[in-house]
Amino acid sequence: MAVIPGIGNELAGMGGALEGFSSESFELGAGAEARVLREMQNQGMKVPGSEGRVAGAGEAGKSFMDVLQGSLDQVNRDQVQADQSIKEMVAGRNKNIHETMLAIERADSSMKLMMQVRNKVLDAYREIMRMQV
Repeated sequence: MAVIPGIGNELAGMGGALEGFSSESFELGAGAEARVLREMQNQGMKVPGSEGRVAGAGEAGKSFMDVLQGSLDQVNRDQVQADQSIKEMVAGRNKNIHETMLAIERADSSMKLMMQVRNKVLDAYREIMRMQV
């Protein structure tokens, strides 16, 4: 996997600081979570992961790092696909400029979104580091 400049090094440095935190440390108790989910369903709200049922408290989800890694991989795939489309266009193997431009714009949009997420994560990290214990 290719590392996106400016993201990989800073997130790698945060890994040690984030190890002590997990999604379990912020979860509600099983009873409170079930009540909240039932109330959301009663109000007509879509409950994440429900598909017509109340999600159990013991169901495992992806960790924050897994979601972040998956997003980085997708941005990388978009960048590689855009580069490949440009190379094929220049070599004359692909005459469809529309698909090439779509691949480039998709890569650009995903990179901009990832940079915004990166900035928010770094701001949150800095805020946590400023907190007094």
